[in-house]
Amino acid sequence: MKLLKNPYINAAVIAVLSVFYALVLIVTSGHLEFQRVLGHGKTLNSPFWNGWSAFVRQGNLKYVGYGFIAAAICIFLLSLVRKKRYDEYQAGIIATGLIVTGAALLLLFPTALLLIMSDPNYAVEALIFLVVVHWSVFLFVSLICSIKWCRA
Repeated sequence: MKLLKNPYINAAVIAVLSVFYALVLIVTSGHLEFQRVLGHGKTLNSPFWNGWSAFVRQGNLKYVGYGFIAAAICIFLLSLVRKKRYDEYQAGIIATGLIVTGAALLLLFPTALLLIMSDPNYAVEALIFLVVVHWSVFLFVSLICSIKWCRA
């Protein structure tokens, strides 16, 4: 619990994970080998999945990666602005957030398996979608909490 009270450690962990995800998205975005494993466009009767597949195929994941890095930098800078440790209440919120995030991640695995089993042609797109949604929500909530904490 002591580690959760330190905003610098929390921000550093978020930054490291965000940079890892961002690098994966930026490096694979538009890469020829990555393009080869993507599904064939417009084979599903789903405008959403066809649109997501086109988004990934056109190399736009790098912008998502840049967004992850920008959000992580904002969270890190907000933790530097206020030089006060989290209290018990805020550490409890962070612990609850980590538990909910972990549970959501555990629920995403069966969802990914179901998506892959329903159409293996879109397996990569489905996994990327779940990762992007999961980490985007986590970063958004962390950013909101950082802003509220900084303003208090």
